[in-house]
Amino acid sequence: MKKFKYRGYDAQSVERVGTLEAESYSEAYAALNYQGVTVVKLEVATPNFLQTAENFLLKLKLGGQWRTVFFRELSVMLGVMTLHESLKTLSTAAKNHPSEKILSELVTAVGEGQSFGAALERWEIIFGGDAIQSVTIGDKSGNLQDVTARLATQLERNYSTEKKIRGAMYYPVFVLLAAFAAAIILINVTLPVFENFFASQGGELPLVTLIFLRGGKFLAEHWLLILFVLILIGVGIATLIHRFEAVKFFVDKLKLSIKLLREVELRNFFGRLSFLIDSGVTLDEAIKLCAAATKNLVVKKILSDIKFSVERGESFGAVISKEKFPPLYVGLIVTGEAGGEIVNMLRQCESMADFEVEEILRTLPAKAEIFGTVLAGLIVATLVFAVMLPILDVSNLL
Repeated sequence: MKKFKYRGYDAQSVERVGTLEAESYSEAYAALNYQGVTVVKLEVATPNFLQTAENFLLKLKLGGQWRTVFFRELSVMLGVMTLHESLKTLSTAAKNHPSEKILSELVTAVGEGQSFGAALERWEIIFGGDAIQSVTIGDKSGNLQDVTARLATQLERNYSTEKKIRGAMYYPVFVLLAAFAAAIILINVTLPVFENFFASQGGELPLVTLIFLRGGKFLAEHWLLILFVLILIGVGIATLIHRFEAVKFFVDKLKLSIKLLREVELRNFFGRLSFLIDSGVTLDEAIKLCAAATKNLVVKKILSDIKFSVERGESFGAVISKEKFPPLYVGLIVTGEAGGEIVNMLRQCESMADFEVEEILRTLPAKAEIFGTVLAGLIVATLVFAVMLPILDVSNLL
C-alpha cells in the first residue's frame, strides 16, 4: 500500500488537499473520483528527512520491547473487544507516553474504516514490514487475535536474540577500546620522547616506530576530517544497499553465510509457514506470503522459486531439497507431507531452528571474548614492539 498526496476540487469548487493510501495511481484516482474530487495533482508521498528523523527518534524512545507489549496486550483485548475498542483502550492508557501519537492515529484510521494492516503502514519504521505483513494476513483470514499473539511471541524471541548478541559484544568492545586508549597514550606521549632523543643524537627511529608516530600525529591533526569521511562512506554504503538491488542481494547473501542469521531466517520461515497453513491458507499462497514478509532478497528469491515449483505440482519436500535446505529439516518435512502432518513437522522444524539459535548464542560470549582478547593482544604487542625497538637502538647511538 502506497501513500499519495493529492490536490483537487470538490463539487462546490472548494480546494481539497490531503493524502490517501492506495495500491496504485489508478486506484487512488478512482478513490478520489468516488469522493467527488476532481484531481489536479497526484503523486506518491515520500517522507521528508525531518519526519524520518522524528520517527527514528520515536523508535529509540519506545525501546525494543514496546512492539512486543503492544501486540501482546492487543491480543488479550481482542478476545473480549473489537479492534477499534481495543485500540481506544490502549490509546487511553498511553497518555503522556511516547506511543500516544501512534495509538491515537491508529484509532482514527481504524475508526474511518481502514484495515489494521494499512493503518500500521504509516508507522512502518516503528512496527517493521514483517509485522505489518503478518497483521495483513490476520485481517484477511479473520484470525487477528491469534496472529497478534503469535507475532508478540516472535518479536519477543527476536528481541531476546538481539539482546544476547549485543551482550556478547560488550566485553570485546571494552577490551578493544582499552587497547586503543593505550595506543593513543603511547603514540602521543611515549614515542615523541624517542623522536626528540634520536633527533638530538642524529639518529633515525626504526620504521615501525616511525609509522606509528606519523600515523598518530596525522590522526590527531585530522581526526575531524577522518570522522567526516567515515560518515560519508557509511552513508554511501547504506545508500548503495538501499537503492541498488544487486548490492543488497550481495549483502543479504553474505548475511546468510553466517550460521546464526541463517538459522534465524529458517526459524521465522518455518514459524510463519506453519501458522499460515494451520489458518487455512494454501501451501503456495502461504509460501508467497512468507516471501513477502522477509527482508532478505536471497530468501525472497528462494521462496519465490519454491512457490513456482509447488504450483507446477512438485512436492514441497522435493523442492526444498533442491534448494539445499539442511537435510534434517528436509527429512522432517518429507515425512510430514507423506503422513499429512505437515503443520506439526513445520513446528518441529521451527523448534529445532530455535534450539540451534540458542546454542549459538550460548557459546557466542566465550567466542567473542577470545576474539576480543586476541585482537587487543595483537594491538598491544605491536605497540610494545614499536616502543622496544628504539630502546634497543639507543645503545648504538651512545
